[in-house]
Amino acid sequence: MFKVIFYNDAQIDYIELWQYIADNNLYYANEVLNKIDKSIETICSFPFIWKDMWYNKRLLVEPTYKFKIVYEVKWNIIYIISIFKYKNLLI
Repeated sequence: MFKVIFYNDAQIDYIELWQYIADNNLYYANEVLNKIDKSIETICSFPFIWKDMWYNKRLLVEPTYKFKIVYEVKWNIIYIISIFKYKNLLI
């Protein structure tokens, strides 16, 4: 199993995402983060399945809410680089 480490920017993304959604709907905020957490668990099981974007950075799109998770695999560690949502992102 892989160890997961969040870069500081990814931690901030995660917290700010929750705060932004929770201002309007606490249940939905928790639901979104649960889906993101499940996607990260999936990355741990299958880290090399998703698209290799550039310089060993990979992208997983969370299927329910379409959040993008950018990560990198080095040895047995998965580094979460960023979590974001853009509708018109072309990658």
